[in-house]
Amino acid sequence: MFIARNQVRMHDTDMAGILYFPRQFRFAHDALEDFVETIGLTFDQVFRQEKFVFVIVHAESDYYAPLRVGDKIEVQLSVTKIGQTSFTVNYEIHNQHKQHVGHAQTVHVTLDSVTRKKIPIPEKFKTHLQEHLV
Repeated sequence: MFIARNQVRMHDTDMAGILYFPRQFRFAHDALEDFVETIGLTFDQVFRQEKFVFVIVHAESDYYAPLRVGDKIEVQLSVTKIGQTSFTVNYEIHNQHKQHVGHAQTVHVTLDSVTRKKIPIPEKFKTHLQEHLV
C-alpha cells in the first residue's frame, strides 16, 4: 500500500465549505501521481518519453463523511487488479482523525503512446504495480 498526504483547500469546497464532490477524484489522482513518482516516473515523462501511456476508462467514488477546509487527509492507494492491458487502483481516504471519509476506484488501460491502441502493461511498470497488489 502506498500512502499520500494532502489537505483540503478552499478551492476544493462548495459554498457550504464542504468538499465539492469531484474534488475527491483530485485527491485520488494526486495520490496516483505521487505513487508513479515513487517508482521513478513522472506523468510528464510518461506522456512525453515512454512508449506507453495509461488512461482512466472508469472511475467511481463514495463519500462517507464531509471534509472541510483545512482538513488533512491521507489517501491509501493499493492496486486491486492487474490484467493484460488494464489495472485497477483503489483509494481509501481518511481525515486527520483517522475517520474513513471516502473511497474511490479507477480503472486504467495501457496504450501505445503513438498509435493509442491497447497494449499489454509493460513488464517493468507491471512489476511496480504488483508490489502494491492486495
